Amino acid sequence: MSNNDVKQPRKLKAEMWDRMQFLFRNYYDRMIHFYLKFDKPLDFSALSKAYKYVVDRITVLHSSFINSPVTPYWKINYDYSESDIIVLKQAEDEKQAHDMAFDFLTQEIPVKAKVQIQAAVIRYEGGDILVQVLNHMCMDGQDTKEVLMLVAKAYEQLMAGKEIDVEVKDGDRSHYQCYTLYNEEERKQALGLYKNVSQVKHQIKFPYTKRNHKVDKSRILRRVIGKEKFAALKDMSKKAGVTLNDVLLTAYMRSLYRACNIDKDSNISVPCMVDLRRHIKGGKSFGFSNHIGFMICTAHGYKDDYLKMFEDIKKQSDEAKDDPFFGLYSLPLLNLAYKLFPQCLAEIAIGIGYNNPYTGMSNLGLLKEQDFAFNSQTPSDLFLTGAVKSIPYLQLAVSTYKGEMTLTIAVKCKDEDEKRLTAFIDDIVAELDNMIEKVTPALEN
Repeated sequence: MSNNDVKQPRKLKAEMWDRMQFLFRNYYDRMIHFYLKFDKPLDFSALSKAYKYVVDRITVLHSSFINSPVTPYWKINYDYSESDIIVLKQAEDEKQAHDMAFDFLTQEIPVKAKVQIQAAVIRYEGGDILVQVLNHMCMDGQDTKEVLMLVAKAYEQLMAGKEIDVEVKDGDRSHYQCYTLYNEEERKQALGLYKNVSQVKHQIKFPYTKRNHKVDKSRILRRVIGKEKFAALKDMSKKAGVTLNDVLLTAYMRSLYRACNIDKDSNISVPCMVDLRRHIKGGKSFGFSNHIGFMICTAHGYKDDYLKMFEDIKKQSDEAKDDPFFGLYSLPLLNLAYKLFPQCLAEIAIGIGYNNPYTGMSNLGLLKEQDFAFNSQTPSDLFLTGAVKSIPYLQLAVSTYKGEMTLTIAVKCKDEDEKRLTAFIDDIVAELDNMIEKVTPALEN
C-alpha cells in the first residue's frame, strides 16, 4: 500500500456498532486487551513488518473516528509507520516485564489516533511479553483474535525468508450480515425485533466506594484455574449435564450474592455476552467488526444445593439458545435511532432508553496454541480480556489456553476498591473449588 496514493479513499462509514461502542465510553475504556508470554525472544523487526502488513489491510485500524454531530465517520490515515503500531521496551527482569506489560495494557487509545491498535514487546532476560490493545469500536474479541492470528502467519512467512502473502478479509462491517442465514420471511421478522433488552430486572451493584476521577486507576485482576482443576470442572459439568458457562455463571452469581449482601430469597440477573456470528452465513464476519448480543440469566434465589442452581441457569440458557433469533433483540431499535436522528440526538435518545447492566459476564472462549504460534514458537502464557469498566460497572471475563482458564476483572477504581475486587475474584475461585469438592462426589454416588 502506498501511503502517498491520493486516489485512496479518505473516509469509511461508521457502522451501528462502531457508534454504540463510542457511546459506551461512558461505561468503559472501549479497549480489548491481549497478553502473550514467550520463553524465547521474538524477532522484533519481523514482528513490526507483520503488524504493519495486517494493519495496512484492515482500514478501520488505521483510521481516526470523527464524531460529527450529524453522521460520524472514520477518517482513513495513510501517514503512519511501524513505530506508530508497535514498540520495543526493555525490562530488568521478569517481574518488571510483567508490571510494564500490565501498565501498557491499561492504556486507552484516543479515538482520533492515527491507528486504533497499539502493541509492545516487553523484553527481559529469558523471553518476551507481547501485549496488544485494540479499540473495541473497530471490532469485538472474536475478530481481535483473528487480527493476531494473521500477524502470526505474516511473521512466520517473513522468518522463512518469504514475502508476506496472507489473505486479510475486507468485506461488510455492518450488523446486517447477522441476517444472512434467514429466508425473506424470517429476515423481515428479525428486523422487527424492537425489544429493549437493556431493561434488566433484578440488577445489583458491586459495593464500590465513590467514583473519583483524580485517583481512580485502570487495573486488570487475573486468576488462573490450573489444568487439573479445569479438567475437573469440565468433567463435573459434563456429568451434571450443564455447560461450563452455566457452571461459571453459577459461581459468579453466588459470589455476587455475598459481595453485594443480597438476601438469599432475592433474584439477581446477569447479562452474558453472545457471539452473533452464529447467525452469519459461514459463521465468520465478512469484515472486521462487532457482532455482540445479550443473554440475560437470572438466579431465582441463592440455593445451597449447587445442582439446583445449575438446573435453574441451564433451563434459561437452553430456552434462549433455542430461540431462532437468539441475541438479535434490540438491534433494530438501536439501528432505528441512528437512522432517525443525527448523531448528537441519537446519543441522547439511546442514552435515555439504554440502561447499561451493572454486572456482566463474557466468555471469550478457547485460544488455540497453533493459532498463536509465532514461527512455531507458541506462547507459554496467553489471555484475552475485554474493556476496563468504570465504577459502578463490573464484568467477569473468561478465556482458555493450554488447558487452563483465566478469569479477569478489569475496572478503573481506587486501591480500596481493588482490595474488594481481589476478595471477590478469590471468592469466585473458591466457589469453583467447592463445586469440585461437593458436586463431583454427589454425581458419582
